[in-house]
Amino acid sequence: MNPITLSQNNLIEMVKISQQLNLSINQLLEQINLGQLTIIKTEELEDLIDFRDAVLAESDPENQDRVSWENIKQNLGL
Repeated sequence: MNPITLSQNNLIEMVKISQQLNLSINQLLEQINLGQLTIIKTEELEDLIDFRDAVLAESDPENQDRVSWENIKQNLGL
């Protein structure tokens, strides 16, 4: 196996992440490797959260009334 080299800053951040998850760095990397932890870009996570929120809002019985686009534009003064 080839050793890996990390900058001091990267190592510090990995230690912080492992501590937040109550894992050693080795356990952190192992769980990522086994697919038990996933790394996701912040923007993608935000998109998933927005999608989930939209689905929940549409399924809320209080949100069943539809508003026409013309009414929205009129209310906005467009």
